[in-house]
Amino acid sequence: MQTILFLDNWLIEKQISLERVWHKPHFVKELFDDFHPRVLGYSGYDTVFYDERLGKYVMYVAVYPPEADPGTFVVRLQSDDPYDWPNPIYDATITPAWKGFRDVVVDEQGERFWAVYNRTLHGTPHADRGYLMTTYHPDRKVRSSVFGFSPDGMRYRIEYARPWQNSRADTWCGWLWNARAGFYQIITRPVHVDRRIATVTTTDWQHFTPPQTLLQPDAFDLPGTEFYSMPVIPYEDLFIGMVHLMNPDSFEERRVKMGGRVQTQLTYSYNGLNWVRTVRQPFIATRDYGLLGGGQIYGMELLRTRDNRLLIFSSASLGEHAAYPDMQQAGLETRGFFGMTLHELRLDGFCSMKTWGKDGLLRTKTIIPQTGDLSLNLRTTKHTAVRVQILDGDSGTPIPGYTLEEAIPISGDQLFAQPRWQELQDLSPLVGKPIRIEIAMREAELFAIRIPCQLYIGSEPTATV
Repeated sequence: MQTILFLDNWLIEKQISLERVWHKPHFVKELFDDFHPRVLGYSGYDTVFYDERLGKYVMYVAVYPPEADPGTFVVRLQSDDPYDWPNPIYDATITPAWKGFRDVVVDEQGERFWAVYNRTLHGTPHADRGYLMTTYHPDRKVRSSVFGFSPDGMRYRIEYARPWQNSRADTWCGWLWNARAGFYQIITRPVHVDRRIATVTTTDWQHFTPPQTLLQPDAFDLPGTEFYSMPVIPYEDLFIGMVHLMNPDSFEERRVKMGGRVQTQLTYSYNGLNWVRTVRQPFIATRDYGLLGGGQIYGMELLRTRDNRLLIFSSASLGEHAAYPDMQQAGLETRGFFGMTLHELRLDGFCSMKTWGKDGLLRTKTIIPQTGDLSLNLRTTKHTAVRVQILDGDSGTPIPGYTLEEAIPISGDQLFAQPRWQELQDLSPLVGKPIRIEIAMREAELFAIRIPCQLYIGSEPTATV
């Protein structure tokens, strides 16, 4: 384990005069301002990451034709700055429209298809295969979901003979490498229009487990709530999920609901299989009517930049789900109906422990440090500070040299503040020994504790949560 966040109380032994504060990302901007005259917009199940092969940030974004699903294709954009992205480059005089766009993702025949999720395999057991794409079968009549490898991330060889699911995953169906479990996961639905969250796993991309349901609406959700999809992103020692809650139109009578608003809530998991939902409030809420994101906003990608900023890219629309056909029938302009928005969140800033009076105290459960490194993500006022003392893991008594009286105060707004003591600079003398960390806070806010460690449960250490 590397990081302690405060999404739950699992590793907290004591908290005095502290409250858990849930944070939301702040809106930065809409990403695109120029749209091909014959498309609904650019959005979809986008992927954003730093591509080590190209030395740039890349974004895969879908281009929606007037009917959105039939004929959708994907283009790849590149940027040196993850805050600023170029509009897709196109020649509007060329037909069909997809052939007029630059950097379109194609299959082995050179034909466009909806490559739902694309990502580099860097850091996985299949890194030598380049890039991996997961999607549903390009032929809408075939009820299966497929994948493909690509050496360059632009031309994929689709493995039609080995579908990862014998159902059409007409939703976000991204993959991730679960290093803790030692397998790949594809996040999908149990079946095509069953709007719950499920996963399919594989170790070799030849054999796949049946879909296993991970999340479904419960008694705290509004009647009729459906989970449209849930992008999952490995983050520190956790998996962060952005579940898309669809609240269907209550007046719609057909079985498969098409009308409704979509917002994003925050979920998390320690192993990628057992999921916990946080506060039942939007993590990314719909914007005002008339704005992009006023009808739907799907948090898609959580990007930690190379300078430790946390950016969230969302697929958004001007109206609710499937509103554009009504607009088209009414003769309204639908160009730019879909687009992308950018939000920003403090690193580790999902929630924090904050003093509600003058002083507060936080104590962890017993852990065993594996190195001498310890840092805190915190924020104080100008005139206050945080001090850290280390306790014996078994007795709970302060360890000489690491007491509050010997601690050097930490002030300011810091992502990686390193505690120091009068005679000690780190935890090196305590490596391999059970300890507890106690943090005394005065008018302060704590977002994370970073320490490579094992947990100490019972009489034996364990590396898992």
